[in-house]
Amino acid sequence: MSFLYGYAVTEINPIYKPERFPDLTFENILSKDERAYLGISRKKFLSFKEIKGYLILVELTSTYCTSCKKNIPILNEIYQRIQKDPKLKGKVKVIGIAIGNNRKEVESLKNGYKILYPLLTDPNFSAHKALGEPRVPYTMFVKRDVKGKNIILKVHKGVVESADSHMNDIRIICSKHFRCYPL
Repeated sequence: MSFLYGYAVTEINPIYKPERFPDLTFENILSKDERAYLGISRKKFLSFKEIKGYLILVELTSTYCTSCKKNIPILNEIYQRIQKDPKLKGKVKVIGIAIGNNRKEVESLKNGYKILYPLLTDPNFSAHKALGEPRVPYTMFVKRDVKGKNIILKVHKGVVESADSHMNDIRIICSKHFRCYPL
């Protein structure tokens, strides 16, 4: 598991063949505000397909990954910019999945780094395995199609250079798929 901790090379896959995002299930440890943001009810477990939104930015992370921690302020900025943009708010969501981490580790990370977006736990690596066990940090742009299936449109491996790069990708995806922004 040492490959999870310290992967810092930034690599963007510009040509990506879209593939299905599995319907993952997580323990629901989210706050009332986080559940409201994602549009899910209060129950013991939540399914990824329950998340309300057209585009979901999914960040695979680990509390022990130093490179992952570099992405937190950038993802916080992306979250804030989406929330301030009336064309994106409610349509685009940001979430994190903490690979190999339990509730206590996630709460410590959220509090220590003031994470604004919901952070789910994957203590047994089941979501990580279902996603092909990529090195973290690893970001996926997941689109919900008209049939409710989740499709990975784009991936980003490693540390994010800036919030602007991901916001540009979000706007391009929205303009092509959801007509949020004209091209």
